[in-house]
Amino acid sequence: MSHFIRFVRSPKGLMTILLVAGFAVAGQLYMKPTGESKRASTISTNDAPRLDKFVTHAVPTAIPDMVLQDARGTATSLAAYRGDYVLVNFWATWCAPCRKEMPQLDALAARYMGRGVTVVALSVDRGGVEKPERFLNELGVQHMQRAFDPSYKAARSARLIGLPTTLLLAPDGREIGRLAGEADWDSPEVHALLDFYLGS
Repeated sequence: MSHFIRFVRSPKGLMTILLVAGFAVAGQLYMKPTGESKRASTISTNDAPRLDKFVTHAVPTAIPDMVLQDARGTATSLAAYRGDYVLVNFWATWCAPCRKEMPQLDALAARYMGRGVTVVALSVDRGGVEKPERFLNELGVQHMQRAFDPSYKAARSARLIGLPTTLLLAPDGREIGRLAGEADWDSPEVHALLDFYLGS
């Protein structure tokens, strides 16, 4: 111990301590988040506005990447939408509540277009893309992204228990929370929730 005290009191020891302290402070400054990353590191889901039936995870949860199809039958995945908050609505043409909420989801997609939120209508119709595509076209859906999972594998990997179910994903692809059942997706409560995560 006495050797240590003599070292600390020496010019060499004092210089060593100052260097170590300087590196520690520099490291903290380097690691300090800025801009969007700062918000991502400090945001708490506990502070999010409440939306009826929407279950928020205490910590955003990793989900398996989902292999999907686009309208031409080309393989795609949810990873294609990373960088935005993504609202993924699992639906089917035979599901009456799903059909009812489509215009609201399309209006929501229009409201947030170009603002950091992407709304994806993910059909799980078993027959392929033709029937859900026809339904969306007849309904005049224009603003949502369309994806298809005729194998139902994506729904199983997301552990769905029924339709409709809607997931909110963070820009890094993790699941923030989900709502099982029908909702009014173009409501002030939904706007408040999305605006909270966007930092508006």
